[in-house]
Amino acid sequence: MNKNNKLAFGLVVFFVYSLQTIQPAYAYVDPGSGSVIVTTILGLIAAVGYTVRKYFYKVRNIFSKDKSSDEDNSGGTS
Repeated sequence: MNKNNKLAFGLVVFFVYSLQTIQPAYAYVDPGSGSVIVTTILGLIAAVGYTVRKYFYKVRNIFSKDKSSDEDNSGGTS
């Protein structure tokens, strides 16, 4: 066996063994946790969208010929 085959075989054995030894967690997730997770995901999407928009307008202003009119249309971002 070469080195890659040994590594692949070892990973398969590890995952099969770990799937056979799963124990129950006995954990409780209250109903408020779901809303916190959804709010966090939506906030992350909004932050990424704002950041992309901000840098899009900066890059667009670099390549535009008339910079004064683009700054007015950028939605107030600096």
